[in-house]
Amino acid sequence: MTPTRVFVVAPTPTLRAGLRSMLAAVEGADLLVVGEAGASGPEPRLSEADVVLVADEGWLEETALSASGEGTQSLLLLSEDEDATSRLRALSPRGWGIVPPDAPSEELGAAVVAVAQGLTVLPKDLADRLLEERAAAVEELSEPLTGRESEVLGLLGGGLSNKMIARELHISEHTVKFHISSLYSKLGVSNRAEAVSQGARHGLISL
Repeated sequence: MTPTRVFVVAPTPTLRAGLRSMLAAVEGADLLVVGEAGASGPEPRLSEADVVLVADEGWLEETALSASGEGTQSLLLLSEDEDATSRLRALSPRGWGIVPPDAPSEELGAAVVAVAQGLTVLPKDLADRLLEERAAAVEELSEPLTGRESEVLGLLGGGLSNKMIARELHISEHTVKFHISSLYSKLGVSNRAEAVSQGARHGLISL
């Protein structure tokens, strides 16, 4: 069985040592710490890692940039800040997650394994709140999109032009414009960027 390779980014030697010990204590998971970095350490080399475990939100963007330059590492952040979810999503790692700083070894290990597989991990209470917010947002839409309008919106989110959408859906450009005009009206927007933003906010598309 190939071990899940972890790179630890934490501000102090004590915290890094603690995280290494927690990962080593996880039963039933083959976790291997392949490197670590701190505030005064060298520029981290992440190419050998599957997951980068970040214990300081202030280093999240910088670590993500290093990870994206090295390969397809997933990111796992120790945090209690729910705003960190939008930051992590914007960074678009292969897999990502948030774990409370006081999480036990088993929870931390399970989260490492999950994000290494490209999954998203959130604390239950935070996941419940986000799902409730998404459900409420969907309910706010006074008139639901048709199936074809939803398809068009999804393709708009992918950056396709009207001509490309017409080709993809095997319809005319005139029909595409009709569907776009209709979904603009239902979403209360006037351009593509606003449509995509509102579509994501209402849970109609994923960015």
